[in-house]
Amino acid sequence: MSDSDQTRTKAAYSLQWNRFRIIRDAEDRATFANRTGFGDVDLAGKVVLDGGCGMGRYLRVAAGRGARLIVGIDLSQAVDAARELTAGLAEVAIARGDLLRPPFEAGSFDLIYSIGVIDHTPDPRSAFLELARLLKPGGRIAIWIYERESPIVERIMNAQRAISIRLPLGVLLALCRLSAPIGLWKRRLMASRRRPVERFGVALHALTIGVSMHPDAEVRVCDTLDWYAPKYLSRHTVAEVAGWFAEAGLRDVVDLSRGQAFHHEGQGNGVNLSGRRPDAAGAVGDDPSRPGLTA
Repeated sequence: MSDSDQTRTKAAYSLQWNRFRIIRDAEDRATFANRTGFGDVDLAGKVVLDGGCGMGRYLRVAAGRGARLIVGIDLSQAVDAARELTAGLAEVAIARGDLLRPPFEAGSFDLIYSIGVIDHTPDPRSAFLELARLLKPGGRIAIWIYERESPIVERIMNAQRAISIRLPLGVLLALCRLSAPIGLWKRRLMASRRRPVERFGVALHALTIGVSMHPDAEVRVCDTLDWYAPKYLSRHTVAEVAGWFAEAGLRDVVDLSRGQAFHHEGQGNGVNLSGRRPDAAGAVGDDPSRPGLTA
């Protein structure tokens, strides 16, 4: 796989995370808790990897919670923003690298999380398997990626992105800024108790599927760019991703999306699984506090 395969990805995220500093403390903490399942007890004394750290907002959340070392890796120059954001946090280290060829030895980390990243690689399965290889015996990995939609929605998304990924990033950023009011309109229309208004909102959403409906205008622009700019954006099923966990030899696989309380309405759609590498004896006990994954 040539380095040029990810040129657009590098450029998109270098622009995004050095242009936008999306720090929303309460939302970031809630998202980290939901999508990793890691609490203070899990993090205490551990060596942790953020697989695709972007500007480092989740590094910032994880820092100061007892981890011995938290390493962030990213393909793009977003690492510049991450270093700036985490300056002064002695337990945080930043590396630039590719999740398909991570610059770490196998079995290096106690905990690994990757939130909305491996689905922007040319080969999400391989990226996941590479991350899982880095787990120590008994270590746990959690990932969140986009979930596959219905065939008609998939066709709409693919058609829109077939155009957007060919646009210069500066032009696309300007369009994302212009689209920000549309996201707010969709949010309001779809929340209407009047059926015709709500249906109109749904139709508008179908036509502008990648335009974020986040309540914060700046985040809407950033999230919309995140959707339309990268060359790669794949969607997956729970069964498919569970298969990756099985292929990696992971046990105690948990669907973290069950029973989550989100920071704002509309957040959370995706495949969100975690699993554990068997310990040295080859045995892993089920955690009774976590709902198990069923077929």
